[in-house]
Amino acid sequence: MYGVSKITIQPSLMMISVQDAAFKPDCLARYLQIFADSGVVVDMISQSAPHGTSMDFSFTASSDDLPRVMQALKAAKVDGNTPLISVGYSKLNLFGEEMVACCGVAARALSALAAAGIEVLLITTSDLDISLLVRTENEDAAYDALKTAYEL
Repeated sequence: MYGVSKITIQPSLMMISVQDAAFKPDCLARYLQIFADSGVVVDMISQSAPHGTSMDFSFTASSDDLPRVMQALKAAKVDGNTPLISVGYSKLNLFGEEMVACCGVAARALSALAAAGIEVLLITTSDLDISLLVRTENEDAAYDALKTAYEL
């Protein structure tokens, strides 16, 4: 209801973040290519608006790929900005074909999670879904709060 018809959970994720990367057309592409060349599937790609000549970006991957990620970064000799890599996350995905025409879908999700004391560490959206990254220990409470918020 309220634009959301299904909520799914993807557990066991890591978040890879790069802060103050050079704001250049190829910067994010180079990082993503490093992982593609290593067979690591990335998801939830989020780039900030530039701040001066820098930008920040984050994305997720399966925690099972941590050894490959570490090896790929070492082999690639990434310049300057060492990515911050942390594990222990789950993605909750809200899906709904009606979402594209509904106002306040993301506001409802974020309000429900805030009321439950759950931090959202990363959010990505499309016309039909909203993906929210939370700490694994909050996965069940987040799912329950979202189910209640959307009356599912």
